[in-house]
Amino acid sequence: MRSTPLALVALVATGLLLTSCAGSTAAGAAQDGETVELTTPAGADIEVPAEPQSALGFYTTDLDILITLGFDLADTQPIRDDFTAFPDFFPQEELAGLATFGNFPEFNLEAVLEAEPDFILNGLGYEEDLDSKLQKIAPTYTYNAFDGGDWRDVVAQAADDLGRQDQWQVWVDQYEERVADIRARLDAADIHPVVADVGYFEGHVTTSCYGVPCLVFADLGLEMHELMNATEEGLPASDDYARLSPEQVGQLNGVDVVFTGANEDGTVWIEDDAALQQNQLWQDLPFVEGGAYHPYNYEMIYGSPSGMDAFLTVVEKALLG
Repeated sequence: MRSTPLALVALVATGLLLTSCAGSTAAGAAQDGETVELTTPAGADIEVPAEPQSALGFYTTDLDILITLGFDLADTQPIRDDFTAFPDFFPQEELAGLATFGNFPEFNLEAVLEAEPDFILNGLGYEEDLDSKLQKIAPTYTYNAFDGGDWRDVVAQAADDLGRQDQWQVWVDQYEERVADIRARLDAADIHPVVADVGYFEGHVTTSCYGVPCLVFADLGLEMHELMNATEEGLPASDDYARLSPEQVGQLNGVDVVFTGANEDGTVWIEDDAALQQNQLWQDLPFVEGGAYHPYNYEMIYGSPSGMDAFLTVVEKALLG
């Protein structure tokens, strides 16, 4: 995950232009209304228009958060390089008519500048040196939305810092009401499966407790397969997931219902590898044999209000029909 070298060169070469644009944007905002001074989680002291007119979400989840918090959007917004449009589970009415440009995993800072934002929300706080570059374009609230914790905690803090607590609470109340309703219906129907989030990457079946799926499972009180938290016990692992070799996939035998990522075009990860389809241990797993796996747009994994709502709907339909 790194910015495009050419983009960085161009940014340095146009440093005076960036500073000039940022200065004129801030000045215009100050003339049109009040500003708010705050210190971001990244340690930057910024002055933000109290009511930004052209906010930009640097990553896809940031855009969704801006919409949830009631910000007016810049006419151009970033999407992932491997997407052709905004995720289909995002609020389409608010996104209608917006232009897009690819911005992840390669960063397109020139396009960010051309979008003329007066405020930037940037959840990629783990990316060194990014905040200082964005601050030259517009006041930027940088935080780390990908630290492995509950994304709701850092967004709640952002909402508080930005004076959008009421808008955030509306979403929280709506989500918690849905969770309570689904839990009640699961209990009434005595539906209590063992669930897992399962993917496929570089020749290994993967499972993890990273991101939205694990949070939704926990909110619903569902039992998660023990491997979702297993990155030890001799299993090759990364920081985020356990990997099962072709000979180890039988360890998923205790899973009743699986949820699995799919690309924007609907390609399901665990269906897209010939070797896995020919693996008899895999084919003999009850959730494979019985088709008890449910695809979801993988962008739901990365925490945002619409992603959380959408994954909750996927689980609801899978378990309750």
